[in-house]
Amino acid sequence: MLVFLLAIALLILAARGCAGCATTALVSQIPSSVDATIGKVGGEAMRAQHGVGQTPSAEDQARAARVFEELRTHLTSEEAARLVSPRLTVLSDKQANAFALPGGEVFVLTGLLDRTKDDDDALRGVMAHELGHAVRRHGVRSLVRNSVYGLVLAYVLGDMGGITATLVAGASHLDELGFSRDMEEDADAFAVDLLQRAGHTPEGLARFMESLESAPVPQILSTHPDSADRAREIRARMQKPAP
Repeated sequence: MLVFLLAIALLILAARGCAGCATTALVSQIPSSVDATIGKVGGEAMRAQHGVGQTPSAEDQARAARVFEELRTHLTSEEAARLVSPRLTVLSDKQANAFALPGGEVFVLTGLLDRTKDDDDALRGVMAHELGHAVRRHGVRSLVRNSVYGLVLAYVLGDMGGITATLVAGASHLDELGFSRDMEEDADAFAVDLLQRAGHTPEGLARFMESLESAPVPQILSTHPDSADRAREIRARMQKPAP
């Protein structure tokens, strides 16, 4: 028993020293169905939280739905498989923001629709970026990384149910997690690729990033990479030939 406990302690220390490696290994063992469970729990919490507010207009809901469905039609079969339960929800909120939960729950705030106004390229770019987070499983990776010690124990003991329970426990707070710089850059790269596949310019996403430099942004964006740098990188990616 002492040797077993020592082995677990060493694994935890290794996870602390290489959280990224541990996260990748754990996420690869988590089926996409878990993403859908997490997204459903988090999504219902968000809808309940905003349910007492003003209902978004039919025009706002229709605009967001049109862009969402258009982007989904240009996902590859492998990408679409990651969105086990795709669903769009428009919330009445003055913040210019959108976010995606694991499994394909996408939330667009009316503040984003107001800021982008008739600039569908900007709205399309932001939503493509958020779909990138879901497809690349960034939410699950963040939850795993923030729960890595308990998850390492569950993984070592072969308790997949424990892994699921740990992830679901944090699902209602998923929208509060700040993604890492690497994840934001990965979602930007995904957005550029998806928009070009759909026949649209990613310039709208770059413009939106630049607009964040001169207007108040949600607190959740305060931990993101510099917006001006992201706009420059997006434009640089636009010039690269498709792989």
